[in-house]
Amino acid sequence: MRIGFIPERDWDTLWQLAVAPGPFADPHWVASFSDDTPTEIVTAVTTKLADLYRPGEDARLTERTAGPLEWIAPYAAAGWTAHEVDTGQLTLHSPDTLAKVTYSLRPLAREDAEQAGQDGRYTIGTVSRTGWYGRFSSGTPSRILDAASAAMLDPAPIARYRSELSPFSRRTASITPITPPVPTPGDLQRAAAARACTAPRTVQAAPTDAGTRLAWTTTTPGPRHR
Repeated sequence: MRIGFIPERDWDTLWQLAVAPGPFADPHWVASFSDDTPTEIVTAVTTKLADLYRPGEDARLTERTAGPLEWIAPYAAAGWTAHEVDTGQLTLHSPDTLAKVTYSLRPLAREDAEQAGQDGRYTIGTVSRTGWYGRFSSGTPSRILDAASAAMLDPAPIARYRSELSPFSRRTASITPITPPVPTPGDLQRAAAARACTAPRTVQAAPTDAGTRLAWTTTTPGPRHR
């Protein structure tokens, strides 16, 4: 099982997850997310994966996957509707038409994948090409897909700093300012430690009164006069 954030890639699919029988073997299944995927989505997937993991019980990580109707069922129940797309894809759009999920009837060819084993069978994300996306390959356990769907469909508001909002989010999200929480003593301590690590160090010279020598000087003092 490998999970990593790979910032040196040439594209924006930076979050990558793979479950394989060995370090150099082809993966059983993989998941990947663009770098701007909401943290709640990525967290839901990695949390469920950690919950499935048991030493010596590899079968839990390769349990049955979901068929197309099972995959779209929770979205259809939430009011998402089918939309005409390219041949070979089953796609549903959210009620506000800003998000979509897709099941590919013909997965990507091996040479077209941005990650080994990523055939793009299941996709979640925004309708806009400038938004975020997540992909799951064939063989992804249904409980992993269910975790992603639950996070995708969760209507609860999420907290974001204004500087974290992408242009797409600024145009489409309903934004309600909130009062920042009062920092705890632990928060203040961590902030102080961070400032101490990044603040430039200054050297203050000692006063040059008679009889006082600068502690940091490397100059050899001249002979004393009697």
